[in-house]
Amino acid sequence: MTAKLLGPDSVGLPVFEVPAAPGDTGVFDLSSHARAREALDFGISTRDPGYNIFVVGEDRSGRMTATLDYLNAATKAFARSSDWVYLNNFRHANEPLAVRLPPGVGRSFRDAMQALVPQLRDALKQAFGREEYQARIREEGESMRESVGSAIEVVRKEAEAAGLAIAQAPQGLIVVALDDKGEPADFATVPAERRPALEEQARRLAERLAEINRDAAHRQAAFAETVGNLNREVAEAAVAGLLDAFVERFGEHHGLTRWFVAFRVDLIENLSLFRPQPEGTPPGAVERPEERYAVNLFVDNGEAGRPSVVLEANPSYENLFGQIEYRQVAGILQTDFTLVRPGALHRANGGVLVLRAEALAANPHSWDQLKGALRDGCIRLEELHRSGGIPIAGAPSPQPIPLDVRVVIVGAPQWYYAFFSIDPDFQAWFKVKAEIDADMEASPGNLATYGAMIQGFAARHGGVACDPDAVAYLLGLASRWAGDRAKLTARFELIEDIVGEAVHHPLDRVRKTLSREDMVRARRHRRRRNARIEDRVHESIRRGTVMIATQGAVIGQINALTVRDLGDHAFGAPSRVTARTHIGRRGVTNIEREAALGGPIQQKGAMVLQGFLAGLFARRLPLSFNASITFEQNYGGVEGDSATLAEALAVLSDLADLPLRQDLAVTGSANQRGEVQAIGGLVQK
Repeated sequence: MTAKLLGPDSVGLPVFEVPAAPGDTGVFDLSSHARAREALDFGISTRDPGYNIFVVGEDRSGRMTATLDYLNAATKAFARSSDWVYLNNFRHANEPLAVRLPPGVGRSFRDAMQALVPQLRDALKQAFGREEYQARIREEGESMRESVGSAIEVVRKEAEAAGLAIAQAPQGLIVVALDDKGEPADFATVPAERRPALEEQARRLAERLAEINRDAAHRQAAFAETVGNLNREVAEAAVAGLLDAFVERFGEHHGLTRWFVAFRVDLIENLSLFRPQPEGTPPGAVERPEERYAVNLFVDNGEAGRPSVVLEANPSYENLFGQIEYRQVAGILQTDFTLVRPGALHRANGGVLVLRAEALAANPHSWDQLKGALRDGCIRLEELHRSGGIPIAGAPSPQPIPLDVRVVIVGAPQWYYAFFSIDPDFQAWFKVKAEIDADMEASPGNLATYGAMIQGFAARHGGVACDPDAVAYLLGLASRWAGDRAKLTARFELIEDIVGEAVHHPLDRVRKTLSREDMVRARRHRRRRNARIEDRVHESIRRGTVMIATQGAVIGQINALTVRDLGDHAFGAPSRVTARTHIGRRGVTNIEREAALGGPIQQKGAMVLQGFLAGLFARRLPLSFNASITFEQNYGGVEGDSATLAEALAVLSDLADLPLRQDLAVTGSANQRGEVQAIGGLVQK
């Protein structure tokens, strides 16, 4: 069933009877988007990693806004995405550990760890400050010193009995001789007869002292071991309650189980981190437990009610895969696992990542890395600026994170067909094409949805409504832009621009509704802004600068209709086509082609004309004439084959010496049989 066409209005726009709008309409309710919606349904529902999606649509067809609206609605039923945290790898500090946690747990874990470290510091301070601990340390130290002191005292007495003394030297305790006054002296001052006996006695005492020193070193090591064991016992007893409660709270999460064991061991082995640092220690010069045991909340999905739909506008490598930041400490750049930052792939993990095709094409390295991530099923974070440089010891290398994401690329057809589709890897990882039609049938359903969208545009831009005449006018405009009065253009954002300009146009009255006159005025002002070149072309024709005859009849000369598209404005204009024939066998010469001003399609039209003339005049004998054709006063290039009919008429006119009316202009391509084909740009022409 099609919509009822009431007829053209005063300016030739189709006028439709608009059915009542349904209650809740969206872009994907339009039949032009139905095919894309079905493809998105399939691509989102399947879990095969190769079924990522490319949404193809013309510019201003709502391909991005419609896709985002659909994805946000479709993912509401999906399971929430996980949190990710990076933790210190105590065995390999440059390889931080990635841990997956349920949504919301990551933030709780981070906050709990931030609160735990000060509690551990206070508990350890109290434990090591108790009198029992201090007395135990003094007791062990005094016992060691007494044992060593007793052995030294025995040697000292033996030395005194032999007329020697024990003195303290930089290298330790030594045996020295005594002079007559009982003062330490050099052995050279001792009488010769006594010197050998004293030297022998001194040697034996020195050996005893060396043995005592060795024993003292062993005792010192034993004392240090005893103190270390005592410290571990005291520390374990002091923090056991806090750690047990902490593990009980988060130990049910599998990814944290092994790390908790390593955390407890590392804590006991690095008790010095909790001691107060000497005054004057520069900030950052000594690692603090708040840094060593920090939790890098890498991805936080605690507040997300559904999987993330992330649109990355600039898909550089860092924006997609994350980066490692650095801090400056005493003029030196430092980094650690807490400075690892996520990219769009991490934030979209478990959900959907949306990219613009043209932006991705501008970052070819990101495209290659994205394909690699999809192939390997994980996200690796690398520092590309180090590539090819000297390896740096301890450079961070975060543990890869498993990748579970659906990638949706949105772009115009030229990006799909001219860039991505020629890449064999693209065909392997983007198997779903969601294509938006350029136009749609003017059916009651489409008209109702289109009308509701127009009302939505007015409400969004100015909190107003459109009266029925305004809606009907815009629907007729959508039909004109589709080039078919039985269809509507799918580029509805162009209609939204007209509504927005009508809303914001300065008026002396406060409006609650927009009328047809408001829409006409908005279009008139838009043309005024954008049609400078069109007006100059018309002026040049009126003044005779561009020669276009509109009266009489001329041999070998005809007016062709062309369309000039300036991006923001397209318009039709006449162009004089002439042909000259003479005796020869070359056939048709396309002057535009010879001067490198004709495009390939224009040249095709000239070759089709050559085939038509050959079929008409050279069925038995070769062509016996030459014909040159050209667009007069054209200096900027010609493309398209819609002048084929005009060129054929000009050649036939010159051959037959019959004039052509100059008050008419023609357009249309033709085939080799001389049949005129469909006309493009008819509205502008």
